[in-house]
Amino acid sequence: MKVVTWILRIASIATFAYMAYLVYSILNPNDIWHWDAPYSFVVTVFRLLSLIVFFLATTMVSGLASAFTGGVLPENVIVGLYNTLILRTWYMQPYGVADPLTNIQQVWASFQMNLSNVILALWNNTFLFLYFLCAGIGIALFLQSLVRMDHKFVGGAFISIQAIVILAAFRALIVPDIAPFPADFMEFLLTQGQILALVSFAYLEVSYQMIYSASVGKPVEDREETLKKQLLALRQATRKQDAIERGEKVSTTGMSRSTGATAFSFLREAMERKVLGSQSALESLDAVSDVRRLQIYVDDLLLSDSRARDELTAKAAAPSSSYVIGSTITGSAIRFLTVVAVSFILMSPNVIRMILNLPIGIENSVEMLQPEIVVLFLVPIVGLFPFTAAVISWVSRREVVEKEKLSEEEKDAAKKRKKDLAQKRRETEKARRARAKVRKARKGIESEVDEWDRALEDTFKR
Repeated sequence: MKVVTWILRIASIATFAYMAYLVYSILNPNDIWHWDAPYSFVVTVFRLLSLIVFFLATTMVSGLASAFTGGVLPENVIVGLYNTLILRTWYMQPYGVADPLTNIQQVWASFQMNLSNVILALWNNTFLFLYFLCAGIGIALFLQSLVRMDHKFVGGAFISIQAIVILAAFRALIVPDIAPFPADFMEFLLTQGQILALVSFAYLEVSYQMIYSASVGKPVEDREETLKKQLLALRQATRKQDAIERGEKVSTTGMSRSTGATAFSFLREAMERKVLGSQSALESLDAVSDVRRLQIYVDDLLLSDSRARDELTAKAAAPSSSYVIGSTITGSAIRFLTVVAVSFILMSPNVIRMILNLPIGIENSVEMLQPEIVVLFLVPIVGLFPFTAAVISWVSRREVVEKEKLSEEEKDAAKKRKKDLAQKRRETEKARRARAKVRKARKGIESEVDEWDRALEDTFKR
């Protein structure tokens, strides 16, 4: 599944790049792709803020002067503020003019002219800045979709790139237009607007298939890796326990820290059994034998069945790469052709008129030339999808699963299996109670010496 996901990831990159290139080439005749647009927008906003600060500063200072001194703010103060806040900050040297302004009338005339120019420039630069902003957001969300595999990033990248065309249309720039609608199907397919629409749909289709492939394959791969580690830990723990029982020295390196901890726990429980004689220690020793029996069962299963390793690691549960590729290509092709056909039929009422074979009076009527006729044809086609879903749901509820009829011999065999299973459960429960009684009888008898006690005594004597 990783191979399939990477193939779809590469296809998603290709379709997104082609979609972005189409948007760039379609809007390029408008001469909007000025790479200094973000800088010009920031400069324009700064100039507007400086004009606002100058106006507020002069108003506040004039109010304070009239309130405390009862006079009018001197003209040289206003001129100095304008030269400092506007001319010196807008232009590096010297003031954007030959000399700094000295007359109050020149200051207010320059203020009005600069304010109108800044507002007009801000209107134009804002749209140029939004084009680059949408492009940057689209690229960022696209990269996020490749890493995080989330639908919202794919949808966000698609909307951000398409928003550039929407903003350009709002500004009455040159954008793809299919009016009048071409009557020829091939001419319809080769229009810029239709190519952009099909490439955009292909990007969404490939990206969603990529996310689906990752969501199906990644849990199976994670489960496979987890079970492999568990089987390896089981084998290492069994070998360490066998080595401890033989009296061999077992090293606990960094590579075997987890299994070394298991071995240390095994020795600790044995010492607790000698010193304290706790019931939990006895149960831990029983768990050791259970682990050994489990390892023997796994080894026998791997030797007897060649597919046991794939089944234990859940690798067999993952769909094959060929199946995923085939279903992806088939489903995408069907949806792609459906979108092309439906879009042409809905945008060209002539096709439906030919199918319905309407009377001549209706075909030649003025209403057939109106855009509302497309909506009229769109309603039954859109309603066809929920109607089909409702029919499928109704038919599926009517289906009754027939129970397989068993013969008398099969019924007797099933009853016998149930009785045998119940008998085994009773025997297991009886053996479990017997072991519990033995543990209780041994509890508190510290003078009893068995092979574990002798091994520990020999160890401490050394």
